[in-house]
Amino acid sequence: MGKLIWLMGPSGSGKDSLLAELRQQEHEQLLIAHRYITRAANAGNENHIALSEKEFFHSCGTKPSGAELVC
Repeated sequence: MGKLIWLMGPSGSGKDSLLAELRQQEHEQLLIAHRYITRAANAGNENHIALSEKEFFHSCGTKPSGAELVC
């Protein structure tokens, strides 16, 4: 079974820089998932797909659970 690495951090901490570097290298066993966000689509040059909250939950087949975005 594979491992899931969840990269999180505050704005400006270097998450996108790290992902950009990893994408440029060859890793046979590394898959970098595409990012889907539910905030405004004007996030600069980030590599993401912007979805409304309704589209997000529809895409993963779940419904909102209070204020949480659980998918």
